[in-house]
Amino acid sequence: MSTELRRVRALAAVSLLSLATLTACASPADEPADTESIETESSASAEPEEEMATGPACLIGDWYIAEDQMQNFYSALSTTNDGLDISVEGGTGLSFTGDTYTYTPDFMIILEVSGTGGEGSITGAISGDYDASDTVITTSHEESSIAMTVTVGGVSIDGTDLTESFLNSAPINSAPYECGSDGPVIQFSTGDGNPTVPIQLTPAS
Repeated sequence: MSTELRRVRALAAVSLLSLATLTACASPADEPADTESIETESSASAEPEEEMATGPACLIGDWYIAEDQMQNFYSALSTTNDGLDISVEGGTGLSFTGDTYTYTPDFMIILEVSGTGGEGSITGAISGDYDASDTVITTSHEESSIAMTVTVGGVSIDGTDLTESFLNSAPINSAPYECGSDGPVIQFSTGDGNPTVPIQLTPAS
């Protein structure tokens, strides 16, 4: 056998060996993918997104108004009353069923009235019926058991009369609202003719 013939056979053998090695190591991904099967599996494994409630349905539930939201309200309220400054420690509950609501303040306030400092606690509840369009809440038949005790100069006094004008009526009456991903946002009233304050509700724990 000539030298040239042996060289050609050797090259052919090496080429076949290389081809066999590449075939054995090839990934299954090199094969055509069954795209229809992959898409079906992906669709089946994906969890459906929860749709956000809209309109009056988004109000229903037990909610919490955090301290920073309460402070926004009372800061706005302070600006509408000469000589009154209020700071808040704590939050408030607010719950809605299909046709009733309950507003349950339970927090401390630090206030200054015409230069005299004091502190107080607000407890009790306001409850009643409500009706809601897609944008506005209207309340009726309110019942209030709100009580406020204020201590000024070491002397405790009944501060209920002080708060009557802005607590013994529901701040959500005739209140515009909108649904949000974290909970409803309600425009709290600070009195006739005064700007409303947007208050974010979050789910009660």
